[in-house]
This record gives sequence, C-alpha cells and structure tokens, in this order.
Amino acid sequence: MTEKQVDSPQKSDTGRRNLWLLGGGLVLLAVVSVCFLTSAVVAGGLVLRRIVANVQITDRGRLEIPATPLSGEDAPGVPDTGSGRIAVVTPDGGLVTLRPDGNDLRDLGSPGVRYQFPAWSSSGAQVAVIASDGTQTAVQVLDDSATPDATELYASAINPPFYLYWSPDDRQVSFLANDRNTIALWLAAADGQAPARKIAAGQPFYWEWTADSRQLLVHIGGLGAESRLAFIDADGNAVGDNLATPGLFQAPGIAPDGRYLAFSQVAGEQFEVAVQETRSGAQSTTRQLGLAAMSWSPAGNQLAFISPARQRLTHVGPLQIIDAATGATRTLADGQVIAFFWSPDGKSIATLTENSGHSTPGAALPREFTSAGRANSQQTSEVLLDLAIVDVASGQSRTLASFRPTDPFLSQFLPYFDQYALSHRIWSPASDALVLPMVDDRGQPGIFVVSQEGGAPRRIADGVVAFWSWQ
Repeated sequence: MTEKQVDSPQKSDTGRRNLWLLGGGLVLLAVVSVCFLTSAVVAGGLVLRRIVANVQITDRGRLEIPATPLSGEDAPGVPDTGSGRIAVVTPDGGLVTLRPDGNDLRDLGSPGVRYQFPAWSSSGAQVAVIASDGTQTAVQVLDDSATPDATELYASAINPPFYLYWSPDDRQVSFLANDRNTIALWLAAADGQAPARKIAAGQPFYWEWTADSRQLLVHIGGLGAESRLAFIDADGNAVGDNLATPGLFQAPGIAPDGRYLAFSQVAGEQFEVAVQETRSGAQSTTRQLGLAAMSWSPAGNQLAFISPARQRLTHVGPLQIIDAATGATRTLADGQVIAFFWSPDGKSIATLTENSGHSTPGAALPREFTSAGRANSQQTSEVLLDLAIVDVASGQSRTLASFRPTDPFLSQFLPYFDQYALSHRIWSPASDALVLPMVDDRGQPGIFVVSQEGGAPRRIADGVVAFWSWQ
C-alpha cells in the first residue's frame, strides 16, 4: 500500500472488503447440472481478471488523451459551472469538494484522517464518507460548507465499515461493515441522534432502497439454499419471502416508479435476467451465459445489463436493454463492456471497455486482482480503458477518451459498479459531462471532467476518486 492509495488502516481487512459483493474467498456454486458451473467454485479473481487481458500501451503508460489537458477557461466543452459539486479524495487521503470548473474548493477533511468513497446526500448539502484516523474506521456525515461539521454514525477498530449508501429521503445512511466471519448491513440516522442498528448479515451483500425509504431489496449470498432475494423493512423487523431462486448476478434493481424489479434467477439448468412486474408477478426473461450486472434507467422503465456472449464466469460482455413494458431486448453495444452508467436524463449510457489494442504483458491484471483486494500498482497503472457514450434511442456510440484509471477506481469501484451506481454518481446532474479519476502522462493521479460534447478531458484537481452530487 502506497501513500497515494486510500485504504483502511488494517491491511488484513482489505481482502474481506473487496469480496463483499462477489462472494468471499470461494463461493460454492450449488446448482446441479448447470453445464459450465457444475461443482464449480467461483473465485473473486475470476470475475474481472481477464477484463483487460488485451490492452495497448502507447508510449508505455501514456494517456491517449492530450499529454497536457487544458485547464481553466481555455478548456472546451466545460459543463455549466452551476451543475452540482464534485467530492474528491485527494492522493494523501484528504477530502475536498469543488465546482466542476475547479473553483470554490472546500476542504472538508480533518488532519490525520484518511477518507474513502464519499457519497452525496440527494440534496447535495451533505457528504457521507468512510473515515480512518489510524486507530479506528468510522462512518461520518459532513456538511458541504466552508466550516463543515462532522457527525459520527459508527466507529470500530475491529469491524471497519467499507461501503455506504444514503436512503432516498436523506434520513438514514446504510452501510456494510466486517462482522466476524461475514459482513453486516447497518442503518444509522443521518443526524446521529440514534445509535446505528445491524439489520442483516451475510456475504456477498447487495441492495437497493425503495423510493419511500421504508424497505430495501436485498440480494444476500451466492447460489444455494442460504441465498436470499427479498425485501426487508428498514426497521429490521420483517423479512419478506424470496422473490425467486437467485441466479448469477450482483445488485438487484427497482424501476424508478417502483412498478418493476430486476434480478437474475435460476431457471432449470440455466440462468436468466428477469424483469418482474410487482403487482402481478408477470415476468420478462432473457437467458444469460455468465454473471449479469444490471441497472435501471433513471428516467423510465428500461433495464440495461451486461453479461458475456458465451459461457464465462464474468459479467463483462455486450450491453443490452430490456423494455420492461414489452419485454423486448436489444443490444446497444457489442464487445467487452466492463461497466456502464446511465445519464440522469436516461438518454445516454457511458460505457467503459478495454482499450482496443494489442495485448501487453505488463498490462495484464494479476491473479490477485479481486481475491486479494489489491492489484500490483505498476500493473494496474498500465491498464487503459476506453470511455464511450451510447445514445439509447439510436444506439450510436462515440468514444470520448482512452485513459489510465487510478487504482481505487479500477480495483475497488469498477468490479462492483452496479452497486456503486446506486450510491455514487460520475455523471453531472445536467447529463452533459462525467468526472473520472485518471493517471496523467507524468504518472500522477488527477480528477478530470469529460464533456459529452467531446474535447480534451479537463483536469480540475489532484485525486484518486471523485463523485458528482445528485443536483
């Protein structure tokens, strides 16, 4: 671990943290007669190890965006400076927020504290964040102001938290923390007026809040009798029946109007992506050949998902869309899509794919990519990703940039992008730009704003991860 990596103080916890979604060190796939999964064991490292096995390094480690990206008022395509704010974790673990033009910087951090993956409240007034002072790790809520107040919701030296997600009404912060040999879901009042409550446990663990903040749709466990796909009340007092026998997927989804649910289910000797109408229980299904990662449009009842085109233990593959009303499925992007992100207006989807070049031994992800929780920094620094924008209506795609991602973004965020997309946003509220952490041509991590209209990515700050406010 280097000084520029943001991590918890306990190195031994890193492996647990990065297995929270993909199923721990080894997950037994207890589905009999599934052709490519019979008696198989899914290791976390299998899932994304081959994402970037064939990438191209141009001038070894150099970005394919301009060597010196424009900054300040000279940069083309700068989004409206009133379009929200951006929270940044700095290379030394600090926490700042600023406008998308790089101005009005506010330092929210405290001396001696390192921060991870800040999440904005829906109002944009506060930021929830994982904070570590070297002795314990805490969940804090900070006001986004020149003189921020910090409210501590949870702290532990033994069971550190590692992921958090606001409730839609901003009254609660849900988060995951280590819990002996598993992980636990906790809820805490955002104002700190009541102690945090543990409401469920298991691994892996994914969930989405209902729009009224009263329930959570959870996916707990891998395959087998102990897996759960059900609603639980936010008070922890009621757990619903399983909606289906969970298949190979990560985060479940709830359509914006609450009419449809999305998940993967076991269907005989295969798996399928299912869109289910909540009142009638009627389903539209699409067969999947590997894992699936899915996300609803923020603006309508369209479900986007990726899954391999052939039988592989990964979710990397073509990007497809299911129309929930008709059940029709169409392919938006062929190829190996690693992750995707809906624009807030639902008109575009940003995709990340492996750079379309020749394989380079130094760019291959190491065996420990997910299973050990930390890729070798030299190897990950040579990975190149292509950012493209796909128009949902026409299917037309435009590549905006090729870049080297920072290590936290590559190894902690991207493998679980479908869960993070529910809690952390990289799109601007106006759907006109994205914020991404990139390693520049000098090997330094920076935060870049990329306009959907094109032009050079614009560096606005030094940093390793960054997220845009919801408004």
